Amino acid sequence: MQIRLQFFDEEEEILLLDKDSPLRNLVPLRTLQEIRAAIETIDVFTVPIPSRSANVILSSLRAIVPTSLQHLRRLVKPCYIPDPLVDFLAVPPTPPEENILYLLVCPVADISEDNLSNFLRELPAFSTTGTIPRIMTIAVPSSQPISAAQATEWSAKYWPAVYKRGNPYGPHPSLVSQTLRGLVDPENHILLAKRTAAKAAFSGEGLGFGAVIVDPQTGQVLAAAGDARLRCNEKGWSNPLDHAAMRAIDMVAQRRLGRAQNVRPDNKVEVWDGIYLEDEEASGKIVTKVNGNSNIKKEDTDGDANGENGKEADDRRDDGYLCHNLQVYLSHEPCVMCGMALLHSRVGSVVFGTRMTRTGALNAEAGGKQMGLFWRPELNWKFICWQWRAGPGEEMESHENVDA
Repeated sequence: MQIRLQFFDEEEEILLLDKDSPLRNLVPLRTLQEIRAAIETIDVFTVPIPSRSANVILSSLRAIVPTSLQHLRRLVKPCYIPDPLVDFLAVPPTPPEENILYLLVCPVADISEDNLSNFLRELPAFSTTGTIPRIMTIAVPSSQPISAAQATEWSAKYWPAVYKRGNPYGPHPSLVSQTLRGLVDPENHILLAKRTAAKAAFSGEGLGFGAVIVDPQTGQVLAAAGDARLRCNEKGWSNPLDHAAMRAIDMVAQRRLGRAQNVRPDNKVEVWDGIYLEDEEASGKIVTKVNGNSNIKKEDTDGDANGENGKEADDRRDDGYLCHNLQVYLSHEPCVMCGMALLHSRVGSVVFGTRMTRTGALNAEAGGKQMGLFWRPELNWKFICWQWRAGPGEEMESHENVDA
């Protein structure tokens, strides 16, 4: 059985997912601008007018108020007025032959109510009958809707809205669908990140955070790293910046710049510098399932298994040290430092497990830092981001006061 998963407009690209598809566990993050657009309103004037005079009144208003609020209907029939406004906007009795339309005039900041009233009184629609315009103030969304569903919601709550098949406040709907479809086995990669996190915590050299970086073109895991901020060097110093995401990014950079010490051509996962995978049979099984590689071993570090002179196919050196358009899977929402590192590294998408409400830098929802770093117009890179919705008993410790 397939269930229609509609992200945005019915005219946009629609993804069909089986009811048991793991992709249904992916919850797309809303950008900070999307959240603000959904809750910010502006006060506007509305006035009931005779329908036969609508064109004349609209043309006259253009001379005194700027045209704005293009995402809202200017003229609305009474039958389309939202229920919350029906009583408030009730018009006085009119002749039976007179049809009424509600005109959305402009934001209250554009003109005073007195000036608007004086202007309307001079128009034939009101002056010939001696009718006093009934000007009312209502609240409407200040920004355009980002989906057909949101336009429908606003039309029922505020004022009939228009969806223009786009998203000025975040990734375009088709881009979200395309990126979602291109995710490589997210269920197993999140599992690998969680197992790496557990191994890091068990080792005592780090906290329970893990990161996995995947090449979407080949499906290969390029790096898997656990947190190592508690590990001491030969001088007895630890590095508080050794977060899992930072280490995974560094491993890909070292690999692509040709400085990794233990790059095994038979295994794309870097068992390098304490990644906490090499000694656990279960981890090997996970890596085998992810990479389709049953020959996981520590020796055989030389050879030409993936191309001439040992250069691996997934090392696209034209990208330099960057993780350009790679997929990142994290056990926990990253901190500001790691979030900015992901942006600088030009990753294509990020999936994280546990939300870090006090320290996480990607989520823009209320109840956290509300930074939404994955999609900010003032930054020079953006990526698509999801949270993996864990099932019962799959949640990991959040470490709420710790930067992941």
